[in-house]
Amino acid sequence: MTRRGGQLPWGTRGSTMIYSNRRQSQTGRVLVLAAIVVGVFLLGAYVVMKAFGGSCGDEYCPADSEPSPPEGYERVTRVYAYNEDHGPLPEGQPLQIALPLTNTPVDPTNLNFYQYLPEADRWEPLGAATIDASGKNAAATLPSAPRYVAVLRRLSEAGHVVAYLPKGATQLHPDAAGKITILHTKDYAPGSDGSIEGTRSDVQLSQGVDWYPSVWADSSTQGMIPILSTILATPESRTKHVQDIVRVANEGAFPGIDIAYLDLPATERTNFTLFIAELAGELHKQNKKLSLTLPVPQKTPAQIEEGAYDWEQLGKAADILQIAPYREQGKYRQVMPEILRYLTERVDPKKLVLTVSPYAVETSADGIHVMTLADAMAIATRMSLVVGNENRVETNSNVQVVGVNIDRNENLTGVSWSTDAASVFFTYKQGSGRTVYIENFFSLGFKLELIPRFGLGGVAVEDASANEYLGNIWTALNPFIETGQPILMQPNGDDLAPKWFVSDGSSEGGNQGVIRWATPSQPGTYTVRLTLSDGVALFQNEMQVQVQAKQTPAAGG
Repeated sequence: MTRRGGQLPWGTRGSTMIYSNRRQSQTGRVLVLAAIVVGVFLLGAYVVMKAFGGSCGDEYCPADSEPSPPEGYERVTRVYAYNEDHGPLPEGQPLQIALPLTNTPVDPTNLNFYQYLPEADRWEPLGAATIDASGKNAAATLPSAPRYVAVLRRLSEAGHVVAYLPKGATQLHPDAAGKITILHTKDYAPGSDGSIEGTRSDVQLSQGVDWYPSVWADSSTQGMIPILSTILATPESRTKHVQDIVRVANEGAFPGIDIAYLDLPATERTNFTLFIAELAGELHKQNKKLSLTLPVPQKTPAQIEEGAYDWEQLGKAADILQIAPYREQGKYRQVMPEILRYLTERVDPKKLVLTVSPYAVETSADGIHVMTLADAMAIATRMSLVVGNENRVETNSNVQVVGVNIDRNENLTGVSWSTDAASVFFTYKQGSGRTVYIENFFSLGFKLELIPRFGLGGVAVEDASANEYLGNIWTALNPFIETGQPILMQPNGDDLAPKWFVSDGSSEGGNQGVIRWATPSQPGTYTVRLTLSDGVALFQNEMQVQVQAKQTPAAGG
């Protein structure tokens, strides 16, 4: 184990825990080479003595007992306990640490340092672990010194954990650290001549994460679908495109490539299948993998429509098939089980990965619109004043303040929980009416339950960036990643009720989305604030209201 602020030394000492703060005088450095011969001779005997119960003078020593790891994990080091001979346990200081692995080699994926809390009989994650150059130690920098520590490896209860990063994003959400197994950066796109355009993202990856950049194309880019049709049209153009993709994989030293050619017309079904089969063959020859991001099939009254995507044949060629998000949240719980049943009858379920999203979705007669959680709650917290004909707010008067998009008196739902959709939602009036579904901790659990139900190969996150305007769905994802089981909960109804504040005067009502404000007796500028929650976070909107002195009627008026 290395102490705070040091660097890893050349060798080991004591119980084979690595220290970095070994102080050496200039003379000591001169004698190092001479001591190596003696050191090598004595090290074996010293380690044997330690193994047979010798005393430990290190800062961390093997614990007297070794509690079992949590379900779904294996321990790859012994459990170490802080040696109180070194004084009180340091708190609030970063700690560099390296623990010897019990067996080498070890699978370097999904390794994390954990602290054990005996009073609660519980393990808590501390940070991702990496294997050092020798392959014999797991190392990390921890935020503080734990009393009991070990390195555990997740046994992939949740399967693949795939993270997409939008083009230009370079930072993963902080809660994704140590959790993801595959990263897709939307770096590349097909060029008009069949070449690959784009540059790799500047992303720092943890050890154990496989980087498969995406070659992304959909109808949001004008003219892209005709470009894809031209590329797929002939064997010669397909082969050239395959060669360009393989070249990108080789030049970037990527272990795989993700292809996301969405919105293709059904007429491209055969050509797309041939293209993927050829690409998979070429990548596999070079020990690289092929991942596909495919639009979710459509459920019609008569059948499941695959369109341009022959899932059965694509599943034979590709290594991983990510199912893009199904946007119709109001129908998700009715439709997605049927779609997944259909797909798992045609594709090895362990190749299928269900994609979830941190975005809110608005549905209306105009179609489906994706938005951030912040934008959705900005719609929900809009306010207006209902004042008299003179359009002024006066002292000592009653004024209505309306949450215009949560006013239940206008037959709106307010922010509520939909049992049918298993989601927080609200309706508001624009055009023929709109419904906004919020994706958060609560709704996500009811999607994640489909993964173990159908034996799928994992979960993907549509946008795993550190975008602060998105909802934090990692609070639901991480327990699922660790255990393979979702958390199924509904929000507290009281948390969804609107909360009102006026800086002076008094107010009454509010649960219906409207308050009556008795304005103060003195003119001035006052604050009215509406606070709403999606059951997880709070969102506020406020307005400054100019209250003017009450007008008195003119004499004889």
